[in-house]
Amino acid sequence: MDIIFFIFFMAIFTVIFSFLGYLGYKKTKTAEDYFVAGRKMGALVIAFSYGATFISAVALIGFSGIASLYGHSILWLAFLNIFVGILIAFVFYSFRTRKMGLSLDALTLPELLGNRFNSRKLQSVAGIIIAIFMIAYTSAVFLAIASLFQVTFGISYELCVVIFTLIVGIYLIIGGLYAVMWTHAIQGILMLVGMLILTVGIYSMLGGIGPAHEAAAALTPGILEGIGTPAATLAPNGLTSMPPFLSQPFMMILTLIFGVGIGVLAQPQLITRYLTAKNEKALRLAVPYGGVFILLMTFTAFSIGPLCNVLMVNNGLTYPGTPDKVLPLIVSELFPQWFVGFFLFAVLAAAMSTASALFHTAGASIGRDVCEKGIIKECSHKKSIYITRIATLIIIVATLIITLNPLDVVAFMCAFFFGLMACTFLAPYTLMLYWRKISRAGAWAGMLGGFIFTMIWYILIYFKTAPNIIGQPIIGDYVINMLDPLFIGVPLSFILTILFSLLMKQDNEEEKIMKKAFENI
Repeated sequence: MDIIFFIFFMAIFTVIFSFLGYLGYKKTKTAEDYFVAGRKMGALVIAFSYGATFISAVALIGFSGIASLYGHSILWLAFLNIFVGILIAFVFYSFRTRKMGLSLDALTLPELLGNRFNSRKLQSVAGIIIAIFMIAYTSAVFLAIASLFQVTFGISYELCVVIFTLIVGIYLIIGGLYAVMWTHAIQGILMLVGMLILTVGIYSMLGGIGPAHEAAAALTPGILEGIGTPAATLAPNGLTSMPPFLSQPFMMILTLIFGVGIGVLAQPQLITRYLTAKNEKALRLAVPYGGVFILLMTFTAFSIGPLCNVLMVNNGLTYPGTPDKVLPLIVSELFPQWFVGFFLFAVLAAAMSTASALFHTAGASIGRDVCEKGIIKECSHKKSIYITRIATLIIIVATLIITLNPLDVVAFMCAFFFGLMACTFLAPYTLMLYWRKISRAGAWAGMLGGFIFTMIWYILIYFKTAPNIIGQPIIGDYVINMLDPLFIGVPLSFILTILFSLLMKQDNEEEKIMKKAFENI
């Protein structure tokens, strides 16, 4: 596709979403409008907003590419996305989170923690952690969309990143959460339709479901080597089977599946969706809506990834050099022009949905959690919104800088953030919803203990990060250094939270707040 179409396409997209951002701006008259416009939203919007925030270009581009390397074993992540990310998240977390949020007048995860334990410092520290490290996830989203446009239009990666940054920044800084929530419904529908057409098209090219999977199973290491894909070694038992137990590919899949599959429970941008639900009915109905959406999105993306190898073999294509470019290559080379344009719009919408939600969460962490409710005692609502927008702009610029020099492929940057959030927040967040005896000291110990452990693991041990920091992991055994810190960090955080809560019990003020927090539960 030529550069003229690219310019036309981006102009149309910018106009549409800038208008949506303007509508959001008109609705943003107070701080409450900016942060909690979602409390006016019903079940369908909540479900699509949750789903579109959770599943984006990271899944469609990044994880489909990873599936092309490791095979259909990555489908276990689709199972956890539904079982943990929808069923457990909504049944065991969403209702209590919403009720406690209303009782404590909390609009964000850090504010919920701060109000629950009567600690502005706790809220501020939580906000800073979220704002800083969410940049890794937003960079993954930018990397995914830039890879798609680079392959499709043949323009420079850097130009793609800069253009997408400008669109997202204008849209979000103007529109606030109102624009984010409403446009997610539109973006979710586009994503769903695009992925369904793509999946049907790929299976049709390969003669149907049965023949397609048989063709994938028949790809030998020699055939895969012929198109230059690392799948020849990363899927030693074939693309339709799990790799050998405790092999390096097995450990890699284990990290991706559980890092993202469990980490979803502690994602601040998703927890905001519980806090902004219109009522409990909206949350209950969001379960089937969201479940179907996540099933269709993840199952299709992860299923077609390995099949891309068959299409590359059949059509004389070669591996594009990175998994993030595999699906874009198939779409741009084998599908009609009208679908290429539609798919671009759908994936760009998917990237917009997640990026805007992430930037809003990160900006709000600074504007509301660190400043208005944290270190700045006399901060007006108007000043809070101003600080939020400035912080959002700074975070967008930081994301741009990192994306221009990406740390890794999309899937692993996503897994890093999900795992870190789980190790840091899952224990205090879970226990404060269910255990009345958790104390401020316990929350501090669990949050900081999990965070510090995870950072030490990434710096000294983890095979992806330690070599870039200290030269080589201090533990050479790949079974250990390929293990996601979540497997140790989450249990450790729970132990520390419980232990310090028992040793350093609640004071009278904490007990009073605890009773208020549970008054509607």
